[in-house]
Amino acid sequence: MTTDDVISRLATTDPTAFTSTDVAVWAFAVGIAAALVVDPQWRRTSVVVTVAHELGHALGGVFAGRKLTALRIRLDASGVTHTRGKSSGFGMVVCAWAGYPAPAIAGLLAVLVAVRGWAAPGLFVLAILFAVCLFWARSAFTVLVLLACVAGAGALWWWGSEGVQSGTAVGVGAFLVLGGFRAVVDTWRSRQWHRSRGESDAVALEMLTRVPASVWLASFWLATAACAGGAVWMLWATSAQALG
Repeated sequence: MTTDDVISRLATTDPTAFTSTDVAVWAFAVGIAAALVVDPQWRRTSVVVTVAHELGHALGGVFAGRKLTALRIRLDASGVTHTRGKSSGFGMVVCAWAGYPAPAIAGLLAVLVAVRGWAAPGLFVLAILFAVCLFWARSAFTVLVLLACVAGAGALWWWGSEGVQSGTAVGVGAFLVLGGFRAVVDTWRSRQWHRSRGESDAVALEMLTRVPASVWLASFWLATAACAGGAVWMLWATSAQALG
């Protein structure tokens, strides 16, 4: 492997060069994503959404001035993120809020890099992000999950063709958006958001701000819906251009 090899694999693709074949691959990828967010597959695939959720907490906290101390993904596909800082205030609110919208935001970004022709550099950045997160992993299963993410993103970046890279980005993006919706729906249906003081982000936000948990849950819905709308619009516009 040489520097030229690395640079060549970071090249972007002309988004005007997409064809009907690319659109067909995207449609297939979206179909697969939809199939993976329903039972019984969801019990095995939801861990991917959990990773995005916990990284949302982590990045939200860091961007708001808190210090990340631990990431844990559990075998039951739940997770927890620990940050250090003031126990109240803006940073804590951002950290607590960022979890549920994070999968949909990540999904929107995945679709964006696909339709803009940035899939290759996007996969490279993603592999680096997962690798950096290993420093804060605090369980063997968390390390295993993050290593799998590094390996998957790295392999697609190094060996994947442009079509495979963009199709995978669309599929993963669709899965994260749909999975984000499912996570919010499951939270609402379980009523944990108003019952559980230890596990619910919405209740944690209510305790931090005195704004009702239902309002925060509605904000999760709105953020996820906005990301879904943006992803659909980008796919529709790019597909129409490719087919036109």
